[in-house]
Amino acid sequence: MKKRVLALAMAAMMAAGLTACGGNTPKETEAAKAAATEAATAAAENKTEAAGSEEKTGPYKVTVIIKATDSSYWQTVLLGAQAAADESNGEIEVSTAGPASETDIDEQVTILENAVSAKPDGIVIASISSDATVPATEEAVAAGIPVVTVDNKLATDVYTQHLATDHYAAAATAAEDMLAKWEAAGIDAAGKKVAVISADSGSAVNQARCEGFADKIKELAPDVTLIETQYCDNDIAKAQDTVDNLILANEDLVGIFGDNNHMGDGIANSIAQNGKEGSIIAYAFDSDDTEIEAIKNGALTGIVVQDPYGMGHDGVLAAIASLKGETVEHDVVAATTLVTKENLEDENVQKLLYPGK
Repeated sequence: MKKRVLALAMAAMMAAGLTACGGNTPKETEAAKAAATEAATAAAENKTEAAGSEEKTGPYKVTVIIKATDSSYWQTVLLGAQAAADESNGEIEVSTAGPASETDIDEQVTILENAVSAKPDGIVIASISSDATVPATEEAVAAGIPVVTVDNKLATDVYTQHLATDHYAAAATAAEDMLAKWEAAGIDAAGKKVAVISADSGSAVNQARCEGFADKIKELAPDVTLIETQYCDNDIAKAQDTVDNLILANEDLVGIFGDNNHMGDGIANSIAQNGKEGSIIAYAFDSDDTEIEAIKNGALTGIVVQDPYGMGHDGVLAAIASLKGETVEHDVVAATTLVTKENLEDENVQKLLYPGK
């Protein structure tokens, strides 16, 4: 194989030399391209064979980087990643990292850059930004480190696998259920108002959720007025204050949507303290104990739940599969579940809400 690669490379160089002289014909140009392509292909095959002939010593080391350590949702991603390692009988070793908050983009970029410098076997990352982590991701892949992205999609296609929810479509399910709950509660929403509470204006994921919800409300209830989206810096207290002010200023407020669990916590706290259970139908994304309790007491009507445990688990396994030369699907859409009081106690829903238990 090595002799074939060398011969093809020399042929490519000779063909390229002919092309550079300026007297080449179209056929000669095509020949040069074909020779270069075949040489590159053969080189790739040789690299794969060489990698396959080397025996792996010690465990595969995978670094898992989450968006925020202050969120139970992202801690659940880490639980899933660790479970993949635990199930591997020592074949996989996972290390974890992440900034304190989803607003700490620069810190996450630094964490990723340091991880790439440490040369793990693989990286799994839930990136806060679609753009800021692209250079380090591309550097990792160029160095032979597979990178699996979960949740937020990057503005590059060099990643090994992207595993995420269709956030736009998932948020739309909350809008659909809101209309059904208005009808069940005898609320005439025509001419009334609905608010959208967002954690972060710069996140593509949050934008997709807000747009998915808002677009579906406009489609299904065109007579409803959507209040301008309120941004709360992923701060629960700020979200609560914002909803307090909205309730005070809008007696005709009949619906609220929050785009993550921290916004859901703030929304639930405000609705409960203002005694608006049942008169304001409210939804949020992702789950935590505060939201689950809010569904039980009526402060929240529902939450759109992803499978963060599964994403962490499957993300690690995808990185390992790539390292072993197995075929890995480039883009995977993860399922979501709309959790309300009606299905809260279902066995499958409980597994989503309390993974690993």
